[in-house]
Amino acid sequence: MLENAKTDKERLHIKKEQIHGIESREDMFSIATTNMILRGDGKSNLLREDFLKTESNTLHKKGFTVGLLNPPYSQRKNESTAHLSEIHFVEHLLDSLTENARCAVIVPLSAMTGKNKKDKQVKFNILKKHTLEGVITLNPETFYGQGTHPCIAIFTAYNSHPNEKYCKFINFKDDGFIISKHIGLIETERAKEKKKHLLDCWLHDAPAETKFMVKTQIKPDDEWLHAFYYFNDEIPNPEDFEQIITDYLTFEFKMVANGREYLFG
Repeated sequence: MLENAKTDKERLHIKKEQIHGIESREDMFSIATTNMILRGDGKSNLLREDFLKTESNTLHKKGFTVGLLNPPYSQRKNESTAHLSEIHFVEHLLDSLTENARCAVIVPLSAMTGKNKKDKQVKFNILKKHTLEGVITLNPETFYGQGTHPCIAIFTAYNSHPNEKYCKFINFKDDGFIISKHIGLIETERAKEKKKHLLDCWLHDAPAETKFMVKTQIKPDDEWLHAFYYFNDEIPNPEDFEQIITDYLTFEFKMVANGREYLFG
């Protein structure tokens, strides 16, 4: 935003008026506020409140044009806490934005599958009011050491999802980062090339193999992930075919030798 601003007056307005946030945890709120002050934001519009308890209609009237979210993970323990699943946070954020606002959320893969009946209903509700642009499956080590497999989902707020729309689903597990023990992920030159390819495909529709990107129409009860829509359309070479046949014949011989020939009747 600051790079796109043309004058100091615009930059000052951005710092004072155009960045807003909500955080309920006291420690994270303190860290975020301090970070904003150290970066010279001028005036931090960060509120220490429960986002889900903040009326979406009230936020919607403020005209927010971009929404970013990293909700707390695995808060749904039982039926009494079903409203705390990640997809509910996503829906609440979308409802809180203005028309045609952009929205990006980083959530576990499971949030895009619809883990239970209530979550599936939320996915249905989202598509009734908003548009899913696509989902990027990330490196399983993105949250290093946490055992969470995340993805980034991108939406446009308050545009009902057209049935004929083609969404982009990208497999970005191989992002070029390497793991350093006790440090985590380290960016490499290959990572920079991977990121450029990702952005070219996402922003400019650059051609890509289906094992990297699938463009398809969706339904609410689909799993909104690359793995759900991808099929291997590569023709196997003769060596692959011969190896599969060899493996099968070896298996069949072993079964027959152990008196289980009835399996092949």
